[in-house]
Amino acid sequence: MGIVRRLACPRCAGPGDLSGPPVVCDRCGCVMEIEMDLGHVSSGLAEEIRRRPRGLWRWREFLPVESPAAVLTLGEGDTPLVRSGRLSRQVGIERLYVKNDTVLPTGSLKDRSVTVAVSRAREVKADTVAVSSTGNHAASVAAYAAAAGLGCVVMVPAATSPSKIVQARIHGATVIAVEAAFDATAALFREALRRFGWYSCLSSNPWRNEGKKSYAFEIWEQLEGEVPDWMIHPIAGGLGVSACWKGWRELRELGWTARIPRMAAAQSAAAAPIVSAWEKGQREVEPVEVGETIAESIAAGAPALGWRCLSAIAETGGAAASATDEEILAARSLLARTTGVFCEPSAAASLAVAMTLRARGIIKPTDLVVCVATGHGLKQPEAPMAQAGPLHTVAPTLTAVDNALTRS
Repeated sequence: MGIVRRLACPRCAGPGDLSGPPVVCDRCGCVMEIEMDLGHVSSGLAEEIRRRPRGLWRWREFLPVESPAAVLTLGEGDTPLVRSGRLSRQVGIERLYVKNDTVLPTGSLKDRSVTVAVSRAREVKADTVAVSSTGNHAASVAAYAAAAGLGCVVMVPAATSPSKIVQARIHGATVIAVEAAFDATAALFREALRRFGWYSCLSSNPWRNEGKKSYAFEIWEQLEGEVPDWMIHPIAGGLGVSACWKGWRELRELGWTARIPRMAAAQSAAAAPIVSAWEKGQREVEPVEVGETIAESIAAGAPALGWRCLSAIAETGGAAASATDEEILAARSLLARTTGVFCEPSAAASLAVAMTLRARGIIKPTDLVVCVATGHGLKQPEAPMAQAGPLHTVAPTLTAVDNALTRS
């Protein structure tokens, strides 16, 4: 299992309390980070990991849970890395891969973080876990809490896709739908957290955040040690980029890789505070008011880890770009028709931004690019389907079928 060296603020280096609840730095308000002790990792561990049963926890030496009995898994991790010549040709990137997280247990990337968060909750004997969410995180926490036998409270904006809300409800969570946008919902949740003392599964929980390092580990193995030139991630709070960056840094620390990919953040044009800061040359993110967007899973105006995401982009020579709803929906359709991967709109932001960066000449035709598809299309089935093929309703005769085929 993993050995935690220390908990500290990545900005001011102030120490944290490993035995206390997950809280932000009391000096500067930043999300704390865990530093793993990798000194005990042997040179032969990589080969041993390859022989272990598939799943995220075969990388357990890199994860901050020390008790094997506390681990709660639903089989997350080791999602496919999909390469399609048809997609590559249409986008103009010869080596374009899609990391398909739509097939995770609850249908989204959140399972990577939540398996670690709930395992840690069990380790510290918590009885109720809780989160505020745009939907996917709520569904994941509810599912893992149900499997662990823990109580669960989730808060979501009332406008959240019903498909995501029903996931949390069917798992037995107490679901509170707030008549407000996500940022206001999150603020209310933080007040409730202080009052009721639930175990937080927010991105302010540094144990939880370590789970998304697994992107780096899996992709490193799937590409047989080759490092992508670019990794592009749909971003709301900033964790997808910053945690993946941390995973690659740990691999480099061990000497398993010599370099780190250029990290790129993909946001909706209606909710792009990280992109705005990047374009202005800033290293701090200013909150923005979120506009109406189909990309509800990344519709956050005040990213908790925005500055850390900007650090990852800057230090790797990466980029940040946004996409309109029209560009996101077009990318989702292209992904479905060329790779067979059906994702929710937010998840297609990575491909939409890859196309933008390619058009700008920032990504070269020969670059090895990995786009993360973060959530399944059935998470938001009511999203516009203008790009979907027509539905042919016919009489039960072969002639009618022939006519329909002729028309199509």
